[in-house]
Amino acid sequence: MRPILLAACALGACTFQPADQNAANETVLAENIVAEVPTNPPPLPPVPLNATDNSAISVSEIPAIDETAQGAADVVQTYYALIGEKKYAEAWALWENVGKASGMSAQAFAAGFGKYAAYNAQVGAPEAIDTGAGQRYVTVPVQINGKLKTGALVSMAGSVTLHRTPVDGANQEQKSWRIRTADIKPRPTDTATPPPLDNQSTARYKCIDGSRMTAAFDPDNGKVTITRAGKTLVLKQQRVASGIRYAAGGVSFAGKGESMTFSQPNLPPLPCSPIRR
Repeated sequence: MRPILLAACALGACTFQPADQNAANETVLAENIVAEVPTNPPPLPPVPLNATDNSAISVSEIPAIDETAQGAADVVQTYYALIGEKKYAEAWALWENVGKASGMSAQAFAAGFGKYAAYNAQVGAPEAIDTGAGQRYVTVPVQINGKLKTGALVSMAGSVTLHRTPVDGANQEQKSWRIRTADIKPRPTDTATPPPLDNQSTARYKCIDGSRMTAAFDPDNGKVTITRAGKTLVLKQQRVASGIRYAAGGVSFAGKGESMTFSQPNLPPLPCSPIRR
């Protein structure tokens, strides 16, 4: 399935529009967001889903070209990290055709996201690459929590579609994963008031040695709390080019996508996978 809509959906629900209107839908005011809440948004894979503090990635750390589906997800992660850092021009340029696929000028794009006081995104595990006729597409699920400068809270979910053209004669830009469209919509709530801005989430893992652990992620405060064998460890988030890594006192918890590796001093690293509920 090829995704069809816009990933810059900052301030409203996105529906399919011609390219020149693609990102303009994001500039809808938050009051309209609440009124357009869908009844059944698509579920996301379990956390950590590459979730990370938006301030953890800088422009100089944008990952090199990665042809895998995870490489596409890393571009989405970088995109939202740049928005969180208010580096709107760099984020806009991650749209296909050097920003043109967003349907907005760089100035309009910056003005739309500039209405936010806070903007945080959790990026999910990518779907399999959709191939055909020299084209590649990947869909990546996203959850967004934001707070407008007016104080209004925004909560959205959906997916971002990326595209690349790995054929002879294509330039570096065309061969790289770039955002083609996105479908980001408000998430349903039990009341007319959006939920509070909260990125905290918990995931359970089973490691290769049979042991189990719980990881409580707190990207807003740059830490994860690991509970394993009756012991609790608090690890600090580290700056990395892609994926996530937490560490403290020689212990680390790192990975890309859903799989993680737990490492301790003088012991072999333990690959760990999330436990499906």
